[in-house]
Amino acid sequence: MGVSLYYTAERTTLLTEQEQEDITLIIDKYNDSFEHAEDAESFDLYAYDDSESEVILAGATKMPASVDVEVLMYSINHWLQCLTEIRLVVADAEWHVHLDDNDAVWVDNRWQME
Repeated sequence: MGVSLYYTAERTTLLTEQEQEDITLIIDKYNDSFEHAEDAESFDLYAYDDSESEVILAGATKMPASVDVEVLMYSINHWLQCLTEIRLVVADAEWHVHLDDNDAVWVDNRWQME
């Protein structure tokens, strides 16, 4: 059974072209530097400017299947740092980030697990 990190951002205005470019660069940087790419999913988004709702970003990333706690913690922290950079680009949205049933919290301008 896998563990996944889920993320959603909502606001009434669509992403700007600059925000989209910045987000793409951030995602590419974190996907390229992820040490366990062969054992897990890359970071991806389901929604990217869905004009039918206020959801402007949404996605999920499955953590590595490894039972090694260090690998899991590295992975969670890696993707939370990616989401931190994205949130700093899209700061005026309502965000929800959680690892299955456990919410991440926004503290001191970064995501962390409760």
